[in-house]
Amino acid sequence: MNRKSEKLEITKSSKNIFDNMGFTSEEAKELQFRSFLMNIIVKYIRLENLTQKETAQKFETTQSRISNLVRGKIDLFSTSTLLAMLEKVGFKIYENIQINAKNLFKYHNASIFTFFAKH
Repeated sequence: MNRKSEKLEITKSSKNIFDNMGFTSEEAKELQFRSFLMNIIVKYIRLENLTQKETAQKFETTQSRISNLVRGKIDLFSTSTLLAMLEKVGFKIYENIQINAKNLFKYHNASIFTFFAKH
């Protein structure tokens, strides 16, 4: 068949590649968030010019675990693991969530936050 006469069908992409791959909306959001966190960690490693061994020491894990992360093995990392890794190198994720939550609920009973203040 003549390539010039072929018609290409173009489908507008969503902003989430995992949606495009057929995952459910919830799965796609989770995978996109994990991918985002992994990219932040990889960028951190590159900006700090760390070897995988040095990175493993900072994150208190193994070099092979860091290798899996750098190679994008998303299925091997949970969101909580990635968030904990970021916290270990100074990202104040839980602190920022707490601050944002306090601002969101500033006109409501703040006793919900006493648990967080102790931890």
